[in-house]
Amino acid sequence: QTPTQDQDVPSITHTKARVDLPIAPAIQQHPHTTVSTDLLTVEISHKGGTVQNALLNAYPEELDGIKKFQLLSNKAGGLFQAQSGLLPQEQMPTHHSIFTSSNNNYQLNGETLTAPFKWKSDNGIEVVKNFHFKRGSYVITVDYVVTNNSNKELTLSSYTQLVRNALDESNMMMPTFTGGAKFDDQDVYEKIEFDDFSSEPKTTSKGGWTAMIQHYFLAAVVPNKGDNPTLYTDIQSHDRYAIGAVLPIVTVAAGDSSDLSIQIYSGPKDQDRLEELAEGLELTVDYGWLTFLAQPIFWTLKQIQSVVINWGFSIVLLTILIKLIFFKLSETSYRSMARMRKLSPRLASLKERFGDDRQKMNEAMMKMYKEEKVNPMGGCLPILVQIPVFIALYWVLLESVEIRQAPFMLWIQDLSAKDPYYILPLIMGASMMIQQKLNPAPIDPIQQKVMMVLPVVFTVFFAFFPAGLVLYWVVNNIISISQQWYITKKIEAAN
Repeated sequence: QTPTQDQDVPSITHTKARVDLPIAPAIQQHPHTTVSTDLLTVEISHKGGTVQNALLNAYPEELDGIKKFQLLSNKAGGLFQAQSGLLPQEQMPTHHSIFTSSNNNYQLNGETLTAPFKWKSDNGIEVVKNFHFKRGSYVITVDYVVTNNSNKELTLSSYTQLVRNALDESNMMMPTFTGGAKFDDQDVYEKIEFDDFSSEPKTTSKGGWTAMIQHYFLAAVVPNKGDNPTLYTDIQSHDRYAIGAVLPIVTVAAGDSSDLSIQIYSGPKDQDRLEELAEGLELTVDYGWLTFLAQPIFWTLKQIQSVVINWGFSIVLLTILIKLIFFKLSETSYRSMARMRKLSPRLASLKERFGDDRQKMNEAMMKMYKEEKVNPMGGCLPILVQIPVFIALYWVLLESVEIRQAPFMLWIQDLSAKDPYYILPLIMGASMMIQQKLNPAPIDPIQQKVMMVLPVVFTVFFAFFPAGLVLYWVVNNIISISQQWYITKKIEAAN
């Protein structure tokens, strides 16, 4: 069963890794073994011991659906597999070699389970490829027990690669990243677009781990701590992309045996699980350039949720907390707006007085602002300071798998999806109109028209945003309206 030379197998010099799979639409079928645990249902092909299908038992495909979310897949056009093997391919089994399995169906009943696959060469080399599963874990540990019954010393290594067709799940309103990712021994995390995968075999870096990530989920190749793998990317034929790791070379003396192991993670972007598994793996939860803000926001949100046990109410309470933090800034902004509102009749009078003479008009306005001790920009700065928080929260609600299909109440049964009846966006638009009534009216007619249109524009945009984000904005607006109304009335009553 010694494999013939295949161009898609990494060389032991760590410079090459290509995949040669059947052309779509037909995917060649081979016997397989099914392994079921509390969290995973996987199919392992007897050809190469490839993990060709993986269902996530705790995550339905659709809200309230029976069908489980499928991450790894052997489907034509949607290929996503975890392939692995030993090197050099002239002597050792690769993901093309045929293994034997004594059982085609394993069920996890205890805390751990091992599914062994066996291969034997004509010259006395025996390999047992074990797949280890653990209750409560999305990690599949793959180890090779290599027994060298030949009369020659063996020099060998192992490789593991994730191979998939290109996939783009994002849209204009909810842009999410799908592609490769890696973290090297220099603590550098890098996302890799499919277009950036090299058309030629390419060694990218040393150490760390590699992954294929998508919205909410990922598969990752995670070498054991202390290993120093070579990471690589490659474009395969027929719209297939590979990213993987080759472990350092080991020597097995004649008559001796050796173990090689590596971990494959196939599951959700659960930050706690990922952080525990490998350094930097939690960065695959992609909060963008505002990660430094988004991570503490998510941590706070999760702490609130652990008490109230409802992500919707957690968002409401988080909104209140954020408003309390920015209370003084908001108060300064609303006081400035209230004073500007008081000056609106005088500003309108100045416009009538100076007509189209903008220079004199501006001079008169500046003089009036100085006399009244009003800063026309005073209402803008506090709002600008809060914008990064809003953007960070947007990424938290968009990217966190914990909020996927999380219900709130009544018609909102999935905070990660848009409001099915557009009720929250309409409430948000109405709240924006109320806020405009409390703000000083612009003097310029064009600005007035723009401000009138803005609530409509924002309502249309927010109609396609996650309901959780719209909920945050609605609650934020309601609190802001209450605070602004109180301050405005107080200042107007003082005069």
